[in-house]
Amino acid sequence: MSKTKTRKLHRSITLIAVIPLFITVLSGSLYSLFQYFGLDYFWLMKVHTGNFFLMNLQPIFSPVVGFLTIFAILSGLLLFPRSKIKHQD
Repeated sequence: MSKTKTRKLHRSITLIAVIPLFITVLSGSLYSLFQYFGLDYFWLMKVHTGNFFLMNLQPIFSPVVGFLTIFAILSGLLLFPRSKIKHQD
């Protein structure tokens, strides 16, 4: 796969993945922070796992976020420049 196609694929996947990843990170971090201060906002944990009150995506939210993350990492790794080590004979 050419570098241009990989870059376009990576860009499109990360644009899709940023929303659920941001929701997961923000809700999990806020829940942990509030727990530290003795506050229990359990609705943040529901959002963290994909229960968006009117729309419950819990059965598919975690696997989708996981696969999007793995795919974004792998496609990003393909964009790293390869080192050009010259072997001396």
